[in-house]
Amino acid sequence: MPVPAKIEDVVEETSNIKTFFVRPETPIPFKAGEFIELTVPGLGEAPFTPSSSPAVTERLEMTIMRVGLVTERLHSMSPGDEVAIRGPLGQPYPLEKFYGKEVLIVGGGVGLAPLRALLFALFEEVDKYARIIVRYGARTPSDIIYRKAVTEAWGRGNTLDVV
Repeated sequence: MPVPAKIEDVVEETSNIKTFFVRPETPIPFKAGEFIELTVPGLGEAPFTPSSSPAVTERLEMTIMRVGLVTERLHSMSPGDEVAIRGPLGQPYPLEKFYGKEVLIVGGGVGLAPLRALLFALFEEVDKYARIIVRYGARTPSDIIYRKAVTEAWGRGNTLDVV
């Protein structure tokens, strides 16, 4: 059964991509690689990969591009509006198989959103990996999501290499 949730905040990443900060009534633990079904009451549900840290279960972030009926309605919603979450579903990344190895993550545009939870999971145990390499691009500079993190916060030190 879907867990009722409330939108707490909405951040406009680009002209057609927003990050939604959603607080479910009960925490929803998930692992990097799993996804949830986000329900818009009266309209339907759609699958999204949380773009937040798996270490934070009381609030989920989902970065969503406006491309269809559910996402169009989501993009018109505001803090305080109610949604519901079902899941997690799917299979998590086998992070233990990456221990001691270089990990290459490549994403473009909104494609970085489903990889962000993986990045947070890797950052939690950064010393277990030989190196984390992130290559990210977008159609134009205005299409870059998580701009401050990508340009300022990530890529510090020898273990994490972000371009």
